[in-house]
Amino acid sequence: MKRCEILIVSGITILAAILRIAFLVALKSNWPGWGSPTIDALYHHIWALQIAGGDILGGGPYFRAPLYPILLGLQYAIFGVNFTAVTLIQHLIGITAIPLTYIIAKRFFNPTIAYIAAGLVSINGILIYFESQLLLDFLCVVLMLLLILTLEYSYRKKKLIVFILPGIVTGLYAITRPNILAVIPLIIFWLFMLEFDYKTKVKTSIMFLLGVLLFVVPITVRNIAVGDDFVIVASQGGVNFYIGNNEQADGYTALLPGFGHTWQYSDAEYETAGALGVKPDKVKPSQVSSYYFDKSFKYIIKHPGHFIKLIIKKLYMFWNYFEISNNNNLYFLTGYIGISFIPMFLFVIISPLGLVGTILCFFKERRYWIFPLIIFGYMATIVAFFVTGRFRIPLIPLLTIMSSYTIHEIYLAIKRANIKRAVAIGVSVLLVGIISWTNFYDHHDKSMAMAHYSLGNMLMRKANYDGAKAEYLTAIKDVDCVPNACLNLGVIAFYQKDSDLARSYFNDEISNCGPNAKAYNNLSLLSRLAHDNDSSIAWADSAIKYYPNFKEAYINRILASYATSDSSRIETAVKEFIYMFPDNPAALYYYGMLKYDQDDINTAQGYFKEVVTGGLLDIVSEYDLSEIYSSSLPYGYNRERTIGKSYYQLGLIAAQKGNIEDAYANFQNAVRLMPEDSDALANLALACDQSGDFENAIEHFKHALAIDSSNAVYYYNYAMTLGKTGDLQNALINLEKAVELKPDFTQAKTIIEALKTRLK
Repeated sequence: MKRCEILIVSGITILAAILRIAFLVALKSNWPGWGSPTIDALYHHIWALQIAGGDILGGGPYFRAPLYPILLGLQYAIFGVNFTAVTLIQHLIGITAIPLTYIIAKRFFNPTIAYIAAGLVSINGILIYFESQLLLDFLCVVLMLLLILTLEYSYRKKKLIVFILPGIVTGLYAITRPNILAVIPLIIFWLFMLEFDYKTKVKTSIMFLLGVLLFVVPITVRNIAVGDDFVIVASQGGVNFYIGNNEQADGYTALLPGFGHTWQYSDAEYETAGALGVKPDKVKPSQVSSYYFDKSFKYIIKHPGHFIKLIIKKLYMFWNYFEISNNNNLYFLTGYIGISFIPMFLFVIISPLGLVGTILCFFKERRYWIFPLIIFGYMATIVAFFVTGRFRIPLIPLLTIMSSYTIHEIYLAIKRANIKRAVAIGVSVLLVGIISWTNFYDHHDKSMAMAHYSLGNMLMRKANYDGAKAEYLTAIKDVDCVPNACLNLGVIAFYQKDSDLARSYFNDEISNCGPNAKAYNNLSLLSRLAHDNDSSIAWADSAIKYYPNFKEAYINRILASYATSDSSRIETAVKEFIYMFPDNPAALYYYGMLKYDQDDINTAQGYFKEVVTGGLLDIVSEYDLSEIYSSSLPYGYNRERTIGKSYYQLGLIAAQKGNIEDAYANFQNAVRLMPEDSDALANLALACDQSGDFENAIEHFKHALAIDSSNAVYYYNYAMTLGKTGDLQNALINLEKAVELKPDFTQAKTIIEALKTRLK
């Protein structure tokens, strides 16, 4: 580039950097949800933490493509969990779209078009916004530009080896978002349309595919080796395809029919298992994906007319200016943080101008065809599933180049007095504008109810319950049903120890939005805490009736059954749980407890060992955020705690068998996973005592008593350890405390008398 070009592009890039810094400052200063990722961003965050902790491979086949979480995990490993640093790095990567846009536009067209395109990309608020999220879309923007640039570079160089470069970029894109794989045939078609001889076309295509395979094959091999399942990159395709293609699909809402707005991947596993006649724990991700692909195709074959209408609707929404929200409401967030000076609605001009420019490329020489082939091909991969604003942003720079090209063509036509061409292009833009600027399907949801609900969730995760409550109340003010808003209001009331208000909100959730497993389960919990165990079991039964996949309801029914001391009820509840989910850690734990209570110690020990060897939640293979959200609740299911309790039981069994070394190891693991569990601490202290490690025994007893100072046995055992160290005076004090708490503690009384005599 010439010096003046470098200066202009540098100035545009600096402008982009200033806007991004302003956005980051506003976001960090004004957005209450800063540092509190949710939904997909939370999934990436937890996965990145796992990678930063050293678990790079994970377990199970990938549900989502791994490149972005790997890059995010590397940042966490270097900088710690620093959202400011991550956002700055993502902005730096995103800014490279400006010079890349300029270079591509100049090489295919001219500097004027390149300047316009680079300028529009630099100020596009949609790109800026997604660079600030823990989402992979900003990375796709840069990879898409690199794909076009490397294809053009390979064409110019005309060297066989160079064609591996666009293949490498495509491979990287595929392990970021696999839908690019569907565009590969169109890229091969473009290579065959170029003026190479037939052998060269074949060789360049093979070289391109080799570049793709360099990154895709290792992921496939990893999925087979680690996940024991043939998944090329990620297993999410079938579920997402069905979401966008079913009798109830609206083309843009990520709703899995039959499971409501708060569906989880485990629901898809459950339905697949029922169809295949196996248990949910036994279903492979590839089977889930295949099942939903098959289900979608059956719908398409059975309802071709409805399917065609749905595709037309999705095409309309793809080219419409309105940014359909997916994780956060863009309009709500930008208005909340006050950044109206950053253009968020450039798609209103990029769409009609870009579509016309894309079509015009078909009338140029064949190397220009790469733009319509990539744009329309990639569009098809989105429309085939469902449309949201974030899914189309990888095409924004390309459509911006096409928009600049259209403007330039109108200008040239007018300059050359070719009025017919100018009018034809202008009318075409206006006709496309009918699609872009209208709201035929009434999908421009201006209601901010869900946005307030989402903000409430973020505040709730930060324990800002008053702020969360205000957002939930705002959400339900003018809307009949905001799924889970009343549910969460009930949870807040429960935290604030108002059980009656909590119960009222849980009932409101069911009345306003229909059957809700969590609402039923929470009503079960409230009844159990009020010692109304029959009602607790009945509410848990309701949860299981409507949502047989809801594991927490099974657990609550088991706990309520234990509270009744009815062995028959206990056995029935436990056996139903493990029958439905034979590999679930909680089911295995409670079945182990059932066997333990029946004095079948060896069988119980086997089940507890199965729990602890199963490991913690693997976010890579289990795209189920419900367990993550649940684990943060006081009475929610927590897999980590279940494993800790299993270690505790293994410690008790080892102690009963006189194996103090194993008891010590198991109690130590129990305390590691349940650091505030007083029983685990007290038993670890006893194991230390039996091993002669009195110093650590004393520390663990102190910790246990700090958590539960009303346990007479703790004081008694603590006194026994103190006695072994010769600290008889403190031993006496703790024995007296034990008797104070338990006046009929005969053994303690006897030792007190002996100690008093000895001390005299």
